This record gives sequence, structure tokens and C-alpha cells, in this order.
Amino acid sequence: EHVIDYMDRRTSNKVKMIRDFPDDDIQVKINASLFEWVIENLSKNAVDAMGGEGTITLKVFEENRKAVVEVTDTGKGIDKETETKLFSPFFSTKPNGQGIGLIFIREVLLKHDCRFSLRSYADGLTRFKIWFS
Repeated sequence: EHVIDYMDRRTSNKVKMIRDFPDDDIQVKINASLFEWVIENLSKNAVDAMGGEGTITLKVFEENRKAVVEVTDTGKGIDKETETKLFSPFFSTKPNGQGIGLIFIREVLLKHDCRFSLRSYADGLTRFKIWFS
């Protein structure tokens, strides 16, 4: 909720943030500040990928008795060559990018025993999915 409110205040009205949360809370063990930073960074990457216009959906649900978080954007997608480089240190698709955001995301998630995947679809959707242990 905090990250969505933050992003709503700091992005144009051309970016729509959609919440898809369950009625009941799902409890996980993770550093809340670090996880908010993960979601914020994924959301900022999505805004950049969409050129400042589109929809970001943050979905929380349970799958096979595990908590799952998905961040999906309606950007231009990621080609396979770029996808293989995304978690390489200092690789960035942004002109002024440092190439460390996804590295930090990976480290935070691995430190908390989370699995994750990044998938891009032909229609331009990109989905980052996180499974909690």
C-alpha cells in the first residue's frame, strides 16, 4: 500500500497503479523496508519501460500455500537478449542507469529465501513474480 501511494504521488496521471490484494492479510517474514524498496524499484523500472504511460498492477495472492507478489506492467516488453543480461552488474537499458537496481532486488529476495521470475510477453506485458518460502 505504501509504495502504491508513493508512486501515485510521484508519477503522472498517465500511469495507473492497480491494487489486486486479498481481503485477508497474508503474513510473511521479510524486512518490510527492504521489501517496500524492492516493489518501489520494480515500479519505477515499469514506469520507465512504459515511457511514463500505462498500467502497473500489484497483485498479492496465495499459490500452493505460499505468498506470491506480482508486479506487471504494460510496457514494451523485454527482448530475450536483454532479458539474459538484466541481472548482470552494471547492465542497464536506461541512458543514465547504473545497472544495480535489479542486482539489489535479487540479493534482498535471495536473502529472504524468496524465489522470483521475470517474464515478458508478446503483447508487451512484463511480469516480475515473487514466491515467499
